[in-house]
Amino acid sequence: MKYRTIDINSWKINLAVIAIGTVISWIIGLQTDLHPSSGHGGFIPLVFPPLLGIFIILIYLISRIFIRKYNWIITLIGIIYLMYFSIDFYIKNDI
Repeated sequence: MKYRTIDINSWKINLAVIAIGTVISWIIGLQTDLHPSSGHGGFIPLVFPPLLGIFIILIYLISRIFIRKYNWIITLIGIIYLMYFSIDFYIKNDI
């Protein structure tokens, strides 16, 4: 029986993981219960995760030009930062 291995350096897998992490981070940001007095600052948890996800994708694609082997580290760091950002807003409810 042959087992199929997953290549963590594959650009398809890394882009899919970044997209999934961005959506999860955005959903957590949507669940944040902010004070009514936050005004326009209340949009930060809603807008920042998709913008940060696009920025991480751009960094990943640029890094693929120069580095071929360890690009999954950029994906991992980006996902950790996205989750940290959204969970921090969810727990603190502060802008």
